[in-house]
Amino acid sequence: FGGWFSLFDSLPSLGHSYILKYEYQEISASQPAWVEEYFDTKNQRAKIIAVSLGVEFADIYDYKSQRVMSYKARKPSTSGSDVKTQVECGIYDLKTFKSKYLQLRFPCATKSSTTCDMPTANEVLRYGRSYSYKLKNELTATETRNIKHKLYTACIKDPFINGTYESYYYWGEDLSFRFPSGEKNMPVHVEQEGEYYENETKREHHIYKNIPWYQKNPTFSDDMFQVPQSMYCKNYTNLHAIPAMPNSFSFSQEEFAFTLNASGFLKGGFSPLSFKQFWYSDNLTLVRVDMRPSEEDKKGPILKEVTGINGRVSVVMDFNYNYAFLAHSANDECRILKVDKNFFLCYKEDEKCNKINREALFGISANLSYKGKYAEGGIYGETWSKVTEEKKNGTPEAKILTRHEVSFQETKEKTSRNKKVFTPIQVVDYKEETTTPENKDDSNFKQDVRLKNYYEVNFSQPGIEVYEKHPCLQRHNSTLYTLAFEGPGIVDKNKARFLPQLRRAIKKVCDPETMLRFELVDLRSPKKISEKIVFLRILQPFDSNGTSTDVLVSKITDIVNKEEFAVCFVGFTITLKEKLMQWIAINGTFVQENIATSLTNSSTASRNKNEIQKCSA
Repeated sequence: FGGWFSLFDSLPSLGHSYILKYEYQEISASQPAWVEEYFDTKNQRAKIIAVSLGVEFADIYDYKSQRVMSYKARKPSTSGSDVKTQVECGIYDLKTFKSKYLQLRFPCATKSSTTCDMPTANEVLRYGRSYSYKLKNELTATETRNIKHKLYTACIKDPFINGTYESYYYWGEDLSFRFPSGEKNMPVHVEQEGEYYENETKREHHIYKNIPWYQKNPTFSDDMFQVPQSMYCKNYTNLHAIPAMPNSFSFSQEEFAFTLNASGFLKGGFSPLSFKQFWYSDNLTLVRVDMRPSEEDKKGPILKEVTGINGRVSVVMDFNYNYAFLAHSANDECRILKVDKNFFLCYKEDEKCNKINREALFGISANLSYKGKYAEGGIYGETWSKVTEEKKNGTPEAKILTRHEVSFQETKEKTSRNKKVFTPIQVVDYKEETTTPENKDDSNFKQDVRLKNYYEVNFSQPGIEVYEKHPCLQRHNSTLYTLAFEGPGIVDKNKARFLPQLRRAIKKVCDPETMLRFELVDLRSPKKISEKIVFLRILQPFDSNGTSTDVLVSKITDIVNKEEFAVCFVGFTITLKEKLMQWIAINGTFVQENIATSLTNSSTASRNKNEIQKCSA
């Protein structure tokens, strides 16, 4: 170390975060590599990527989730969607991760037996005052592309590679212009020379880094820390499971198709397929979809029974009932059709048409692996994917490869809880034909893509009127009835809470084949605050096996006249305080009614003055 200058100047700082790009050369290696490092201390993530001999290797570290995504791909690729570049990708636990591809790696600053803490930028770059760097000289040399520089050097004992070596940092400075990265001064060349031990075997350590790009504390984007979007990564960890979905919701969905060529570029144009609006209620077992169906939909179950579909159709289903209601706007047609278990609103794994689950609606399936965060239509979302393959026509040489991807955006519920939920953004299926051995001629290669975009997603319970006001049900023959209740609170503040509980009570008393036989039209308070009038329609049976209206009316009349029909719910008092309430049906008030005259007649039936402890709902 003789001949060194005393260090009066402060050692240049590399910052807490950085982007570093350089040519990497090991003395023992025959080929150099181009290397890029992205080190984001604030967000606890890092990436190292190397390209050599036309192959790209990358390891992406996420210290928050303790996960590493590691991949290898052929380069160069002309498109970010180039499926032909994919070779291998995996997701691993960070603590036990050992890179398959890169000798370069970020060290693990271990402070516990279960996690791997993120190192500092100085630890990664083996730089800083803790390594006792000193200024050796100022000069201009070919190693630094004749850029005037200061040389700092130190003897490094490196626990991460179990080695000892001399480290040389050449800091370029005093230029008449800034470096391309915008920095005034930066390391332009780094050299390490010494030895390290691998499995008790001493090995030579001699590397060079020629650095054209260094940014200190830059701005990072999520795109910098993702695998190529066309790539599928096999999951070797249970970290970052797909989020749970709410039980009831509504959304709009558009579906279209297109084809990509071997380079990932669009072949032909986009083909719009369908547009659908869904209302899904788990606890009511009801679903409604209004749609402009695709040609495939028109040829499928239920819709194929209707001829001349050239506009919007609307389907409502009760999964406890064997019929679906279909309204066709173009010809003003309404059909009540037998349910087929292969209809897209049915869960395909069951022998009969059971309610499609929320996972199937949003493309969630087993064995999905987390990929990362990507922008879909300008919206960043978390993405999961899986790949399946099947033989084409039973031949082992030709296979159909399908990559299935789902993307969600993290949002907050519109409630006082502000609970985090994941809103669906997109579902995509990429399908291609592969051959073994691989066909070197890409001229005929194509990838068929089916894409569904989701809009207007709402995770609140759809109102019952969405289903009751379906055109088929509104046109069906029915009879209007009224039923009077007595209880505390005012109608306007309690309607939304009372009517769902009344619906449950009617279902319990009548046990109809489907609750779509009933429509709760309105709740009003004509004169006295304590008196409430319910208007309800009872629809005629939809098929020959349906319960007659007379039987349903008789069941309600009996329990009302026995003074045993009470509905309990948490409602609002006149002073708008929440309170457990009980509204009791008034004896003799369940009658067939004419809506034009019903409000002019005050109920003269006897009122139940007894306290009913048992609620009908």
